[in-house]
Amino acid sequence: MKKLMFILLMLPLLVFGQDQKSQSILDNLSEKTSNYKTIEVHFTNIFFSEIANVEESQKGIISVQGNAFKLETDNQLIISDGETTWIYLIEENEVNITEGNEDETLNPSSIFTMYENGYKNKYIRDDGKHHHINLFPIESGPFSRIEMKINKLKMEISSFTMVDKQGSLFTYNIEKFVADKVFSKDFFKFDSSKYPGIDIIDLR
Repeated sequence: MKKLMFILLMLPLLVFGQDQKSQSILDNLSEKTSNYKTIEVHFTNIFFSEIANVEESQKGIISVQGNAFKLETDNQLIISDGETTWIYLIEENEVNITEGNEDETLNPSSIFTMYENGYKNKYIRDDGKHHHINLFPIESGPFSRIEMKINKLKMEISSFTMVDKQGSLFTYNIEKFVADKVFSKDFFKFDSSKYPGIDIIDLR
């Protein structure tokens, strides 16, 4: 009985210690990432839904420099220079132009900072190579949690999985991470002259 009481008394302290550990790791990750001038990430995105019996995957590249970003996948290209955003649909040969890049659903660079605000965190385990940390949204939203794997040696995100309220999984496996790559001055601009017959829809 005394042993059981001791375990019950220690449990809150153990949980608090784990939360401190996860926060410290996330703080270190944030500090390191914020020091990069540019980031280029090659990834595989996997969507899995047991309810819908669907599993789909696609590869892509995310490039980020300050407020500018470029997302390249098989079916679309999204570019923003921080003031204008171009969404190019490859199959339709159509580009939609909007002002700014404040829509976080379109801004892939948010994956590198999503853990900084709006989430509680919990340290799950150490598998030897990775820290496993779960994030739980403070306010209700489309996802019930985000599962992160952080490379211990490199202090970089190796993968993260967003779990929605129906149990569907949106996983991003990071296969290549390049920091401080030098991009050309027009890299974060969309050049419509490269796409003959393109349909331009300007929504600004």
